[in-house]
Amino acid sequence: MKILALETSTHACSAALLEGTTDNYSCIERFELAPRNHTQLILPMIDSVLEEAGYSIHNMDVLAFGRGPGAFTGVRVATGVVQAISYGANLPVAQISSLAAMAQGVQRQSDSAQSSFPQILVANDARMGEMYFAAYELKEGFMSLHTSEQVIKPEALLQLLHNNGFDEHWAAIGSGWQEYQEGVTGFIDKFKQLNKDFQFPHAQDVAYLAFKEARSGCLVNAEQVRPVYLRDNVAKKPQPA
Repeated sequence: MKILALETSTHACSAALLEGTTDNYSCIERFELAPRNHTQLILPMIDSVLEEAGYSIHNMDVLAFGRGPGAFTGVRVATGVVQAISYGANLPVAQISSLAAMAQGVQRQSDSAQSSFPQILVANDARMGEMYFAAYELKEGFMSLHTSEQVIKPEALLQLLHNNGFDEHWAAIGSGWQEYQEGVTGFIDKFKQLNKDFQFPHAQDVAYLAFKEARSGCLVNAEQVRPVYLRDNVAKKPQPA
């Protein structure tokens, strides 16, 4: 299977072309930290990975993108680009959680480092005093949801962690832990901290998670592509007084 993936939900912008199976694959990726430059970078990145692989877009089997949650503008960029490509090339799309992609990145790098972090708590800064949060567990090679994705305040997250019995077997990644460290002080200290190495989702992990979507028959067509913001009011404009 050949999967073209893109991820623009955070300060990072990336595109990847993955070819093979879950057990044996090759991947070409372009990745850059470039806040507010996603629209300028993502199409050249896509062209670059296709050119290096020697393929055209019509050689792909599946498209995949990080559908959020994340920055509104970034999520919208990936959604629009993948929808346009899907329409033009008549390709199915895997809609992948950007938080799940971060957790999958831990698994990918843990495999290469011969260490294991099968349980991951992901918390990214959502601004407005809140975090995007979800917990994931490794199942059959894929990071799968343990708790639902949600936008949550630090004090509410502390209560959630306590109520669900999360312990020292879990590892914590994402910008939210650092941004709101005062609000989660004490409880968060028990978790393994991997923040420095796993701050951003990568397109290659979006692509790998697309294997699961394809296997489960969860691919969608261009008209069904939808971003996930979690905040109901993210696109609403303030009303005049």
